[in-house]
Amino acid sequence: MSEMTTSIVLYGEFDKNNTNSWLTFYDYAKRLSKSLSFEPNYVGMIGEEFKSGKVLTVKRTEKRLLNSLEKGSLLSSLAVYSLPNDFTQAAFDYNFYLGRNGNGRNQYIILTFPGELYGTMETASIISELKGFIQFENGQVLEMSRYECPMFYAAKVNPPSTYQSLKIIKTL
Repeated sequence: MSEMTTSIVLYGEFDKNNTNSWLTFYDYAKRLSKSLSFEPNYVGMIGEEFKSGKVLTVKRTEKRLLNSLEKGSLLSSLAVYSLPNDFTQAAFDYNFYLGRNGNGRNQYIILTFPGELYGTMETASIISELKGFIQFENGQVLEMSRYECPMFYAAKVNPPSTYQSLKIIKTL
């Protein structure tokens, strides 16, 4: 597994109360993961019916998630992962991560994947599709070590200067 990842981060606002947009995002995340040859096998979410924040298998959780959204339960964040069978920490061991986060003061979408895929992907098309899930204000394409946790960078947990491996590829 490559240490360096590429992330696409989009900032803006979205309606957390629109359960249909969460369903559409979830379906898109699974399709995108598969199109990049990664099996979407774990999901993490926080909301009215999902409070633990733990990653759970798609196989055991999908029906509950879909039922929850169909009856109007609210989410504040949702992420789809492709994790290897032998993973120890989801935050570092993923092959693919696509999350939509409405917690905290920043709302954002982050897509993270192995850095070597960046040149082979239709990133302009992916960015355009991701913009459909957020009222886009700004964003970046960046490279960073998975061990510095691109999700923390996207959430603006620490100032950019604290990330030693951070390389901004493009500002959106």
